[in-house]
Amino acid sequence: MATTDLTSVGEVRATSGDGAIPPTIDRSRSISGGMLMMIFFIGSEVMLFASFFAAYFFVRYNIADNDWPPLNSSGEQFELPVVLTGVNTAVLVASSFTLHWAEHRLKLGDRKGLQVGMIVTMMLGAAFLIVQLNEYWHLEFTPSDTAFGSTFYALTGLHGAHVAVGLTILLVMFIRITKANDFSPRFATPLAAGSLYWHFVDVVWVLLFVLVYLL
Repeated sequence: MATTDLTSVGEVRATSGDGAIPPTIDRSRSISGGMLMMIFFIGSEVMLFASFFAAYFFVRYNIADNDWPPLNSSGEQFELPVVLTGVNTAVLVASSFTLHWAEHRLKLGDRKGLQVGMIVTMMLGAAFLIVQLNEYWHLEFTPSDTAFGSTFYALTGLHGAHVAVGLTILLVMFIRITKANDFSPRFATPLAAGSLYWHFVDVVWVLLFVLVYLL
Protein backbone atom coordinates (compact mmCIF):
# COMPACT_ATOMS: atom_id res chain seq x y z
CA MET A 1 0.00 0.00 0.00
CA ALA A 2 1.35 3.44 -0.95
CA THR A 3 2.17 5.86 1.77
CA THR A 4 1.42 9.56 1.90
CA ASP A 5 3.69 11.95 3.78
CA LEU A 6 2.52 15.54 3.78
CA THR A 7 5.04 17.26 6.00
CA SER A 8 3.76 20.79 5.70
CA VAL A 9 2.40 22.33 8.88
CA GLY A 10 -1.13 21.34 9.80
CA GLU A 11 -1.52 18.58 7.20
CA VAL A 12 -2.25 14.92 7.87
CA ARG A 13 0.57 12.43 7.54
CA ALA A 14 -0.76 8.96 6.76
CA THR A 15 1.32 5.82 7.05
CA SER A 16 0.93 2.31 5.82
CA GLY A 17 -0.33 -0.20 8.29
CA ASP A 18 -3.15 -0.18 10.76
CA GLY A 19 -2.55 3.22 12.39
CA ALA A 20 -2.22 6.77 11.18
CA ILE A 21 -0.37 9.70 12.66
CA PRO A 22 -2.83 12.36 13.89
CA PRO A 23 -2.81 15.77 12.22
CA THR A 24 -0.01 18.07 13.31
CA ILE A 25 -1.17 21.66 13.82
CA ASP A 26 1.15 24.55 14.45
CA ARG A 27 -0.46 26.83 17.03
CA SER A 28 2.56 29.05 17.61
CA ARG A 29 1.02 31.86 15.56
CA SER A 30 -2.62 31.37 16.52
CA ILE A 31 -4.51 33.81 18.74
CA SER A 32 -5.60 32.37 22.06
CA GLY A 33 -9.24 32.36 23.08
CA GLY A 34 -8.60 34.81 25.91
CA MET A 35 -6.87 37.31 23.66
CA LEU A 36 -9.61 36.95 21.05
CA MET A 37 -12.24 37.70 23.70
CA MET A 38 -10.34 40.82 24.75
CA ILE A 39 -10.14 41.98 21.13
CA PHE A 40 -13.91 41.57 20.73
CA PHE A 41 -14.48 43.37 24.04
CA ILE A 42 -12.30 46.29 22.98
CA GLY A 43 -14.24 46.39 19.71
CA SER A 44 -17.45 46.90 21.68
CA GLU A 45 -15.72 49.59 23.74
CA VAL A 46 -14.69 51.38 20.54
CA MET A 47 -18.35 51.56 19.53
CA LEU A 48 -19.29 52.82 22.99
CA PHE A 49 -16.78 55.66 22.91
CA ALA A 50 -17.68 56.41 19.30
CA SER A 51 -21.30 56.97 20.34
CA PHE A 52 -20.21 59.32 23.14
CA PHE A 53 -17.94 61.28 20.79
CA ALA A 54 -20.76 61.50 18.26
CA ALA A 55 -23.08 62.93 20.92
CA TYR A 56 -20.37 65.38 21.97
CA PHE A 57 -19.86 66.72 18.45
CA PHE A 58 -23.59 66.82 17.75
CA VAL A 59 -24.14 69.00 20.81
CA ARG A 60 -21.11 71.15 20.10
CA TYR A 61 -21.73 71.93 16.43
CA ASN A 62 -25.51 71.68 16.18
CA ILE A 63 -26.79 73.03 19.49
CA ALA A 64 -24.09 75.16 21.09
CA ASP A 65 -23.09 76.89 17.82
CA ASN A 66 -19.99 79.06 18.42
CA ASP A 67 -20.58 79.54 22.13
CA TRP A 68 -18.26 76.75 23.29
CA PRO A 69 -17.38 76.64 26.10
CA PRO A 70 -20.44 78.63 27.22
CA LEU A 71 -20.39 81.63 29.52
CA ASN A 72 -20.61 81.22 33.27
CA SER A 73 -22.75 83.29 35.62
CA SER A 74 -20.19 86.12 35.62
CA GLY A 75 -20.24 86.40 31.83
CA GLU A 76 -16.86 84.74 31.23
CA GLN A 77 -16.19 81.52 29.36
CA PHE A 78 -15.52 78.37 31.30
CA GLU A 79 -11.83 77.46 31.08
CA LEU A 80 -10.35 74.00 30.85
CA PRO A 81 -6.92 73.35 32.44
CA VAL A 82 -5.21 72.54 29.16
CA VAL A 83 -1.62 72.68 30.47
CA LEU A 84 -2.27 70.54 33.53
CA THR A 85 -4.25 68.03 31.49
CA GLY A 86 -1.47 67.95 28.90
CA VAL A 87 1.00 66.96 31.59
CA ASN A 88 -1.48 64.38 32.87
CA THR A 89 -1.80 63.02 29.34
CA ALA A 90 1.96 62.60 29.17
CA VAL A 91 1.80 60.66 32.45
CA LEU A 92 -0.78 58.25 31.06
CA VAL A 93 1.12 57.79 27.79
CA ALA A 94 4.28 57.06 29.78
CA SER A 95 2.42 54.26 31.57
CA SER A 96 1.99 52.47 28.23
CA PHE A 97 5.75 52.54 27.70
CA THR A 98 6.48 51.24 31.20
CA LEU A 99 3.97 48.41 30.72
CA HIS A 100 5.54 47.50 27.39
CA TRP A 101 8.96 47.53 29.07
CA ALA A 102 7.64 45.20 31.79
CA GLU A 103 6.40 42.72 29.18
CA HIS A 104 9.75 42.90 27.43
CA ARG A 105 11.55 42.09 30.68
CA LEU A 106 9.32 39.03 31.09
CA LYS A 107 10.31 37.80 27.62
CA LEU A 108 13.95 38.07 28.74
CA GLY A 109 13.19 36.09 31.91
CA ASP A 110 13.67 39.11 34.19
CA ARG A 111 10.81 38.75 36.67
CA LYS A 112 12.19 41.51 38.90
CA GLY A 113 12.07 43.93 35.98
CA LEU A 114 8.54 42.74 35.23
CA GLN A 115 7.43 43.56 38.76
CA VAL A 116 9.12 46.98 38.72
CA GLY A 117 7.50 47.83 35.39
CA MET A 118 4.07 46.80 36.66
CA ILE A 119 4.45 48.87 39.83
CA VAL A 120 5.53 51.98 37.93
CA THR A 121 2.66 51.53 35.46
CA MET A 122 0.08 51.29 38.23
CA MET A 123 1.57 54.31 40.00
CA LEU A 124 1.34 56.38 36.82
CA GLY A 125 -2.23 55.25 36.21
CA ALA A 126 -3.23 56.09 39.78
CA ALA A 127 -1.53 59.50 39.47
CA PHE A 128 -3.56 60.18 36.33
CA LEU A 129 -6.82 59.44 38.15
CA ILE A 130 -5.86 61.58 41.15
CA VAL A 131 -5.04 64.55 38.92
CA GLN A 132 -8.29 64.04 37.02
CA LEU A 133 -10.31 64.06 40.24
CA ASN A 134 -8.44 67.15 41.38
CA GLU A 135 -9.36 68.79 38.08
CA TYR A 136 -13.03 68.01 38.68
CA TRP A 137 -12.76 69.56 42.13
CA HIS A 138 -11.42 72.86 40.78
CA LEU A 139 -13.49 73.20 37.61
CA GLU A 140 -15.90 76.10 37.58
CA PHE A 141 -18.76 74.12 36.08
CA THR A 142 -20.72 70.99 36.90
CA PRO A 143 -22.54 68.34 34.81
CA SER A 144 -25.71 70.42 35.18
CA ASP A 145 -24.15 73.51 33.55
CA THR A 146 -25.68 73.31 30.08
CA ALA A 147 -24.91 70.62 27.51
CA PHE A 148 -21.23 71.55 27.67
CA GLY A 149 -20.88 70.37 31.25
CA SER A 150 -22.95 67.26 30.64
CA THR A 151 -20.96 66.08 27.63
CA PHE A 152 -17.60 66.97 29.17
CA TYR A 153 -18.21 65.03 32.37
CA ALA A 154 -19.81 62.14 30.47
CA LEU A 155 -16.77 61.67 28.22
CA THR A 156 -14.05 62.21 30.80
CA GLY A 157 -15.95 60.29 33.47
CA LEU A 158 -16.48 57.32 31.16
CA HIS A 159 -12.79 57.27 30.41
CA GLY A 160 -11.88 57.61 34.08
CA ALA A 161 -14.02 54.56 34.84
CA HIS A 162 -12.10 52.63 32.19
CA VAL A 163 -8.79 53.69 33.73
CA ALA A 164 -10.03 52.38 37.09
CA VAL A 165 -10.98 49.06 35.46
CA GLY A 166 -7.58 48.91 33.78
CA LEU A 167 -5.82 49.50 37.10
CA THR A 168 -7.86 46.67 38.64
CA ILE A 169 -6.79 44.34 35.84
CA LEU A 170 -3.14 45.30 36.27
CA LEU A 171 -3.40 44.80 40.03
CA VAL A 172 -4.80 41.29 39.52
CA MET A 173 -1.97 40.52 37.10
CA PHE A 174 0.57 41.86 39.60
CA ILE A 175 -0.84 39.66 42.36
CA ARG A 176 -0.58 36.63 40.07
CA ILE A 177 3.02 37.55 39.29
CA THR A 178 4.12 38.05 42.90
CA LYS A 179 1.95 35.57 44.81
CA ALA A 180 1.49 32.74 42.32
CA ASN A 181 4.74 33.23 40.39
CA ASP A 182 2.56 33.19 37.28
CA PHE A 183 3.46 33.95 33.65
CA SER A 184 6.59 33.07 31.74
CA PRO A 185 8.16 33.89 28.37
CA ARG A 186 6.07 31.03 26.91
CA PHE A 187 2.76 31.85 28.64
CA ALA A 188 1.60 35.39 29.33
CA THR A 189 -1.77 35.61 27.54
CA PRO A 190 -3.73 37.16 30.46
CA LEU A 191 -1.01 39.76 30.94
CA ALA A 192 -0.92 40.51 27.21
CA ALA A 193 -4.72 40.88 27.14
CA GLY A 194 -4.66 43.26 30.10
CA SER A 195 -1.84 45.20 28.48
CA LEU A 196 -3.84 45.54 25.26
CA TYR A 197 -6.77 46.96 27.22
CA TRP A 198 -4.48 49.47 28.96
CA HIS A 199 -3.01 50.65 25.65
CA PHE A 200 -6.54 51.07 24.29
CA VAL A 201 -7.49 53.25 27.27
CA ASP A 202 -4.40 55.40 26.69
CA VAL A 203 -5.14 55.88 22.99
CA VAL A 204 -8.72 56.90 23.75
CA TRP A 205 -7.52 59.54 26.20
CA VAL A 206 -5.07 61.05 23.71
CA LEU A 207 -7.93 61.34 21.22
CA LEU A 208 -10.20 62.80 23.90
CA PHE A 209 -7.58 65.34 24.97
CA VAL A 210 -7.08 66.58 21.42
CA LEU A 211 -10.77 66.79 20.53
CA VAL A 212 -12.14 68.14 23.82
CA TYR A 213 -9.33 70.18 25.33
CA LEU A 214 -7.43 71.48 22.29
CA LEU A 215 -10.04 71.94 19.53
